[in-house]
Parts: sequence; structure tokens; C-alpha cells
Amino acid sequence: MANVKNGSFRESIIDRCLQSRRGYSTQEIFDKCNDALERRGELPISALNTIRNDILSIENRWHIVVEQIRSGREIRYRYEDPHFSIFNTPLNEEEIAQLTQSVSMLRRFEGMPGFEWVEEMSAHMQETVSASPEPVIGFDENKELKGMSFFTPLFNAIAEKKAIKIKYYTYRSNKVIDGVVHPYYLKEYNQRWFLFALNNEYKDLSIYALDRIEAVGKSSAKFIPNTDIDFSHYFDNVVGVSVKSNEFPQTVKIWVDKEQLPYTLSKPLHRSQTVIEENEDGSAVIAIEVIPNFELEQLLLSFGERFEILSPASLREKILARIKKNIEKYK
Repeated sequence: MANVKNGSFRESIIDRCLQSRRGYSTQEIFDKCNDALERRGELPISALNTIRNDILSIENRWHIVVEQIRSGREIRYRYEDPHFSIFNTPLNEEEIAQLTQSVSMLRRFEGMPGFEWVEEMSAHMQETVSASPEPVIGFDENKELKGMSFFTPLFNAIAEKKAIKIKYYTYRSNKVIDGVVHPYYLKEYNQRWFLFALNNEYKDLSIYALDRIEAVGKSSAKFIPNTDIDFSHYFDNVVGVSVKSNEFPQTVKIWVDKEQLPYTLSKPLHRSQTVIEENEDGSAVIAIEVIPNFELEQLLLSFGERFEILSPASLREKILARIKKNIEKYK
């Protein structure tokens, strides 16, 4: 069975050996790979067959001939083409498309403290996929957002499973509070980042907007691991980041006018969106299954007169009350 662990790293070592016109034996390549793995703190490979399988894989994947040169009792390996390297081969169209997408995603992290390597890596990747440096894709992002200097220490604390101390400004009490939290998850919504962490004092999951965090420090508290929440599905029943754990999804019915309808169909409000009624005037009634929260209200209000909330009655009344308050400001 092929040894796939660290396979790409081994290939880079083997590639350098095969470029040598002297050639390298399997034992020499084996030793060089293990030396490099040891420097990385990785476990060594234990069988020469791993090297032989790697060489065969390189031949098959890159359609290249690896020569076998006999030197006494020893067989050495080298590329038939002295100029060949697996890192010099041209990319096909599919690989270019995948690499371009990777560059675009990496650029979302540019400017974040601790992610300076992204700028260098994306620049090298950009050179690989195109001779033109002009950007061809853009993301809606807020480069002036406060609190992003804490992204890396929070990310590291989550990865390393360490409790931390934070100072956090609350708008509700208009003051800075501090405490120990156990960080579990970072999520972006509406150009803002949020930390989900267990509050050490109240032992409940709390949300902290990064733009309101004043300081992050180390804590001697023993980390309490997350054993209850699957964050890959935690937000399935909401719009945004506010999840009310004691509530269940409701069917929210919304009338959408004919001008807005095609946009709402092509960009659904939520993954559960369905059309339940089509009207002769071109309008329609859609439904989503969500737990109503503040973010949902904000989203629905953003469509103005294009939407009418039909049910549930409690949400319709909330939206109506907010619209009335807004109207008063224009009188």
C-alpha cells in the first residue's frame, strides 16, 4: 500500500535528487527524505519500497522517464531529461482555474496580522497562473474594520485549545468588561467577524464581535472543550449569527413583488427558501424555515416596499413597529 502521508513533501525531495546527473540510489534518496522529515518534526519512512513507489508515481503522473543507471552493484535514478522538474511542468486549463480560485480565496486574508505569508504566496501563485497582475475578482470586505489585530491570537487559541482573557466593550452597558473565555469558533457575517466562546463565569456560549474586543491575553484557566455544538450545522436555522437555543424554526411567509422576485429566486434569503404561491401579477409568496432574530429583521427591512411579511404574526408586528418608527422620523 502506498504511503500517502507527507507524499508531496517527499516528492519535492526526490525531484531534486532526480535532477542530479550523478543520480541517487534508493537508499540515498531514502536517507535524504528521512533527514528532511526529521527536521520538520515528522516521523521517518521505514521502507525503501516507499521511495520506489514514489518514483513510479512521478513517472506515471508526469509522463516522464526516470533512468536507472548501474554503478557497480548500485542502481541510481535520474531524469532522462536533465532539464525536467515536476515544478517546471506547465499547468493545464483545469489546474489554472483551480489555482486562480485558490489565489482569490487566499487574498481574503491579506492584511490580517499573522497572515503576511499569504501576500507572498498569492503573489507567487499569481505569477504562475498569469503574466498579467491585474485583479479579475473582488470581494466585499471592510479593510477598516476594528479588532482584526486579534484575529490571529484568537485563531491560534482555538487551534491550540487554550482559554484566554478578553476585554470586551458592550454597547448595552456602555462599558468594558473582562473575563476568561474558552474560544471555539470564528465566523464572518455581513463584513464582521464574531468569536463564539464559552464564558467561564456563566458557563454558556457567548458571541463576541471582534470590533468590540479591546484586548486578548493568556489565561491559566484549564480549557473547557466544546462537546455539545457542531458548528458545521449550528447556523443552519438562522440568518446571521444569533442562535436562540431555546427556540425552534418557524415558517416565515413573505410576499415579494414582481420586480424583486427574480433576484430573490437567484439569491435565496436562506437555504430553506421555497415558492409556495405564484400570483397573476408576477409577484409570489415565498417561505423560509428559520428562527426569527435581529439579523433576519434587518435583512427583511432592507428590501423596503418590495417585501411584505405575512406570517408569523409576531414577526409581522415587529417589522411593522419598526417601519412606523422610521416613518415618524420623516414627518
